[in-house]
Amino acid sequence: MENCKQCGGKFEITSEDLTHLSQLSPVFDGKKFSIPSPKKCPSCRQQNRLAFRNERTLYTRKCDLSGKQILSIYSPERKEIVYCEECYLKDLY
Repeated sequence: MENCKQCGGKFEITSEDLTHLSQLSPVFDGKKFSIPSPKKCPSCRQQNRLAFRNERTLYTRKCDLSGKQILSIYSPERKEIVYCEECYLKDLY
């Protein structure tokens, strides 16, 4: 059992986890560079990954194709092109 560096909780690193990390370790010029075992529990690692995503703030803006008012994770000031679901799906089918 390991102690999480962020929350202090206990978590287990299994032999399957270590095997997976070994398989992912990159090789450069014939030398393998090992990926270290995690120092944070799975919940804290997930929290850190999601910290870079905006899934909690929604903005009202217009679809860039139809002009329909939609909810988006991108504010109207941002330059990203945003489509409503109908316009997005039209392009797929």
